[in-house]
Amino acid sequence: MKKQQEIEQKLQKLIKDYNLEGKLTVEMIKNWIWQENGETAMEASNKFQKKVFNYFNNFNNLKSIDKLNEVLQIFNDAWNYFPHKSLGGKSPSQKVKEELKKHPELKRKPQKKPDFIVGGRKLSWNEYRTMIRKMEELQKPFKKWAKEEVLPKYRNYLVNEKKLPLEIVEKNCRVADVFFERAMWVGFITFEQIRPEFTKYEFPRWWQTHVLGDNLDENEVWLSLKILLRFLAEKYNLDVEKFFK
Repeated sequence: MKKQQEIEQKLQKLIKDYNLEGKLTVEMIKNWIWQENGETAMEASNKFQKKVFNYFNNFNNLKSIDKLNEVLQIFNDAWNYFPHKSLGGKSPSQKVKEELKKHPELKRKPQKKPDFIVGGRKLSWNEYRTMIRKMEELQKPFKKWAKEEVLPKYRNYLVNEKKLPLEIVEKNCRVADVFFERAMWVGFITFEQIRPEFTKYEFPRWWQTHVLGDNLDENEVWLSLKILLRFLAEKYNLDVEKFFK
């Protein structure tokens, strides 16, 4: 209870500091946590974080990583210490403590690093880490091309050739930036390797639960990517027809 009271005070201060009184309340946040839903705990948590950050997406000072981490930590604590209906009115923190009481050996026993399943093959932690390092090394040309060449030219294209309003430019650049980051995280080594299904369906769906501060729906994300794809076809003579079939 003491921890919950501390978090409530931090939330109240956050609401006041960002002039959100009348728009956001501690009770609203607690209710969102109570009513959380998702196919997995991670999806439910991401939905909650995204809902909350809709109220903060216009604040420039949240572009500072320190400020962003500070706000994220407060909402993380709220998620972990406030009750959830799906947990029978208990918080995740309470459930963890209950499990540790039932199985005290878990508290003392060193945790073995997990195995990973990649392409149907079981990998140890060290094998997985080695694979990731090799992948990152192979991705360096793709990353350099996307970050240092494509994204700056894309911004210039939207501003000077398409003559789009600044707000629309920022939205499309944000989608493009996150798209390349996600494509590399998934494991694509070159642009040509990116699957149409990833671009049209998987990435727009992933956006809904993982990108904070943006209210784009799946169709809007895909429409933005279509602009990027046409740019890549026009400026780099890349074959993008597979994405439109």
